[in-house]
Amino acid sequence: MEFEPLKLFPVGYVRKDERLQETFIEILPEFLEAVEGLREDDWIKLILWFHRSDTPEGRRVLKVHPHGNPKNPLTGVFATRSPCRPNPIALYTVKIHRMEGNRLYIDWIDAMDETPVVDIKIFVERHDCPKEFIEEREAHIEEGRVIGEVSIIPRKSEHLDELEEVSPEEYDAVILEIGPKTTTLTARELKELIETLKEVYENLPAEIKDRLE
Repeated sequence: MEFEPLKLFPVGYVRKDERLQETFIEILPEFLEAVEGLREDDWIKLILWFHRSDTPEGRRVLKVHPHGNPKNPLTGVFATRSPCRPNPIALYTVKIHRMEGNRLYIDWIDAMDETPVVDIKIFVERHDCPKEFIEEREAHIEEGRVIGEVSIIPRKSEHLDELEEVSPEEYDAVILEIGPKTTTLTARELKELIETLKEVYENLPAEIKDRLE
């Protein structure tokens, strides 16, 4: 079977300052605009290319002894974090501790200095730590709104006639995402939130409210 080549190119590199004991991601200048929106204390997912493991021999490895310990039974690489695999991609979840120019300072990771960074994605609990949230197909993603750092995603309203016997306390109406954290609000909780926000708004100084009109 022949495979068509995929096009991957670095958006940055892992850098390790051994003298200062610091690890950071250096974003290449042409991709610096893509960093806009990231903030210190955000959690992100790094997708790296383990270039030093990118050899014909390494790509042919399909089973390894986990942790390099021969006492561990041979295990398929898809069930391990081995750098040797058909495509030497690595995935890390890290916190941005500070941002300086084109540098994202993170905790130490076991990737080597100069390891290419293929992509960066914001960590979202709903996607990355699956729980009992509204199913993706039931979430009205297109109607989602971002206000400040809060994402509000309503539930689709189709087939509500099938939910006649579901109480407002049981019906999850909306997904709220604040940074990486995700929660759902029932219809009852959503109503209470709306009422509370109305009270907060009414108590704003008149001078502020006038400027919002």
